[in-house]
Amino acid sequence: MAGTSLDGIDVAIVELRPRGTGYAIELLRFETLPYDEKLARRLREALPPHPASARAVCELDADVGAAFGEAAARVGRGMAIDFAASHGQTLYHLGRRGDAGGATLQIGDAFAIRERIGVTVAYDFRRADCAAGGEGAPLVPYVDAMLLRLPGAPRVALNLGGIANLTLIPGGDGDVLAFDAGPGNLLIDELARVRLGQPFDRDGAAAARGNADLALVERFLADPWFALPGPKSTGRERFGPQVLDAAWSELDADDALATAVEITARAVGEAVRRSGFAGAEVLVSGGGAHNRALLAAIARETGSSVHVTACAGIDPDAKEAIAFAVLGYELLRGRPAGLPRVTGAAGPRLLGALAPQGLGELLARVRAEVSGP
Repeated sequence: MAGTSLDGIDVAIVELRPRGTGYAIELLRFETLPYDEKLARRLREALPPHPASARAVCELDADVGAAFGEAAARVGRGMAIDFAASHGQTLYHLGRRGDAGGATLQIGDAFAIRERIGVTVAYDFRRADCAAGGEGAPLVPYVDAMLLRLPGAPRVALNLGGIANLTLIPGGDGDVLAFDAGPGNLLIDELARVRLGQPFDRDGAAAARGNADLALVERFLADPWFALPGPKSTGRERFGPQVLDAAWSELDADDALATAVEITARAVGEAVRRSGFAGAEVLVSGGGAHNRALLAAIARETGSSVHVTACAGIDPDAKEAIAFAVLGYELLRGRPAGLPRVTGAAGPRLLGALAPQGLGELLARVRAEVSGP
């Protein structure tokens, strides 16, 4: 999979063993392989706020699929792979459109992936939820609830990818809440790329040196989107580089990065408090888990202890890729996934489609695993 920050292709080789209603999971290999710079540039030129021609989308779908397939073949070299699950690269995400169903588009031709690794590929996980009236996002909370619920203690799972995604997990058997909180690394990484000439602010060092422009923070957070109740999701369409207006150019690089960090931290903190989870342990995954300035600001804003998901036995860089491996297995076993309460869908749906290769044998193996001891 690849996220909205375009920081590379995440490839996780995961062993999944059904256990009751959940899974025992072992991460065997994980790598993030950077996009070829030419392909990354073409993606940036096609992503909001830029218009993209039908030809550009067509070519990117094929070329991103080829890049995903080559990445999977490289990381999985020498291993027996049963199937692959690909989230793809989000090109545009609208979520729900008033009374209309949701709309979202992830590219990365699954058949190009299959051609390079020779196994069934599960893909296109979001559009079934959209067709059922949902946002199509977030989907990972279904897996968060499965892997991170702790009896007797509420937890907050926070994925800091390009967008900050929150999963609020009660300590008992209560329903999970989840929604996007706002920008995660998206603005931070864009500022690092443009102002520092680096793909990201390593360890949050530049942000830690800077001082946030609090007037700019407050103006940014006055966007009515932040006050909307869930279900809600967002992306580059609202919080992409186009929001970095002239006021940002008046800040030096360190202050600009400190301002972006403050925006993310305050958005997360307000969402956590408003949902009644202030003080609950926060488990962080995604690229933002390495940004010390951001983690410190989130701890301050939530009043919580903040840890990376490694404390719960889950690689913070691999968590999203692991989650889509689980969603792929759920599709193969014919079990609806997703949380309608979270996305707004009319009900649980089978999520995803298949580019099949030896599908009969694969499904027979899945049935044996699910029904086994």
